[in-house]
Amino acid sequence: MSARTHLALVAALAALPTLAQERPNEGDLFGGDSSEAKPADAKADAPRPDEGSLFGDSNGSDPASAQQAPASETPASHSDRDAQALSGPAATNAFETDDAVEDPLKIGGRFYLRALSQGRDEVSFANTTFSAPMLVDGYFDARPTDRLRGFVLGRLTFDPARRDGSNSFVTSTSTAVADPRVVLDQAWLRFDVGHTLFITAGKQHVKWGTARFWNPTDFLTPQRRDPLALFDARTGATMLKVHVPWEEKGWNFYAVGMLDNSGPADTLSRVGGAARAEVVLGTTELGVEAVLQRGRKPRFGLDFSSGLGPIDIYGEMALKKGSDTPLFRLPEGVSIGDLLGQVQGNGGAPADLGSLPIESYYPSGYTPQLSVGATWTFAYADNDSATVGVEYFYNSTGYPTSLAYPYLILQGQYQPFYLGQHYGAVYALLSGPGSWDNTNFILSNLGNLSDRSFTTRLDVTHRALRYLSVEAFVAVNYGQKGGEFRFALDLPATRVGEQVNPPIVVAPPNVQAGVGLRIDL
Repeated sequence: MSARTHLALVAALAALPTLAQERPNEGDLFGGDSSEAKPADAKADAPRPDEGSLFGDSNGSDPASAQQAPASETPASHSDRDAQALSGPAATNAFETDDAVEDPLKIGGRFYLRALSQGRDEVSFANTTFSAPMLVDGYFDARPTDRLRGFVLGRLTFDPARRDGSNSFVTSTSTAVADPRVVLDQAWLRFDVGHTLFITAGKQHVKWGTARFWNPTDFLTPQRRDPLALFDARTGATMLKVHVPWEEKGWNFYAVGMLDNSGPADTLSRVGGAARAEVVLGTTELGVEAVLQRGRKPRFGLDFSSGLGPIDIYGEMALKKGSDTPLFRLPEGVSIGDLLGQVQGNGGAPADLGSLPIESYYPSGYTPQLSVGATWTFAYADNDSATVGVEYFYNSTGYPTSLAYPYLILQGQYQPFYLGQHYGAVYALLSGPGSWDNTNFILSNLGNLSDRSFTTRLDVTHRALRYLSVEAFVAVNYGQKGGEFRFALDLPATRVGEQVNPPIVVAPPNVQAGVGLRIDL
């Protein structure tokens, strides 16, 4: 190889990194404008961005005029066309209707530490249950233009104080696990078509209903919400949502395709469908929805919110025919413990659940669930106000007594806050009273009116620093022993087929307390 050839080869190799650094950006490839646009601000203290804060209320700006490159007078070779595609004038793109932002990607998250304890009757202080659930969220929020947005949120949960396979029958839903667990909470893409159709595709949060504690029309979330939890730790569901607003009337229409609301939709026949209309009539907002899904009963819902002088009233009703799961009928006045004692084998052998005289059945006709409530906000000082509210919930598929609760646990159908037929709640909220501008107080009293058990809880939240919130709560459980909020178990060993379950003894809870630290970025 000659010296001249060797020098040329070295020069060519040295130029490769430079060529690699000159890759076209997305604006060059997809026709983005080079002008700057300010990204939308996000509230740092929001526990989780809702659809309004994520998507905004704007329908986007007017389409920008696309610039066309002048046609070449002479035919271009293949190499010329490649060079023009990479470094020449940008091509027109269907989504290029707004200026591209300079910093389209935001990264943030949440760090949530808690310590919880629950006291029980006849249980010593040293044996009082304790847990320390940890929750860490991290998200990527990409918004290259006002009409295009992508959002991904992953979650890590861990509880070092929780044993594998341990069960705790408490009123609040726990999402922490013994071993570290990583789940995908949200992953969606949102864009619009002609400023008319607003499409969101992927794993997302969509909550329907107007009630505060009980939401029977919250059809699109697989898990029931814990009404006493300050932070909703439920993960999203995968769906395709199409939103059509009618701005002149202030009405909204939605069509939703569900992919994993009731198990994975591995065939087209398992893809669920839902529709919702929101209309405004004077001072009243109405919502009507329907959900159709293979393997589940059709569900229909109606919700409203309105003003009645200084009082805001709301309500929602879910309606379906029959039930998706069987109900159980025990002999009148006999507990599950008594029945197990009657069928327990000789010598203390495990009792056979299959031999219990318990009837399972599916109700006929329609089974409504109805939640109604009212709130009143009033000023008690020059710069301070308070809010008080009441709520009632009727559950036609609930049980009039607590006798069936232990059997529901054995069958895996124990659903807190949806066990009884009648529930009631009274609450009060003080936001920044007096000189405590960064402190909120919430006093809630919930009761299962069917089994006459109750819980009263006081929550205090304080914004200590700009991104740091401190939480604390204390709750007292009282009422009928064995009821939902005073739940107790004393069951002998049981047998289902070849599986043998050990005896279960759970003392009724009497007090709960907890503290938490949360950083939101």
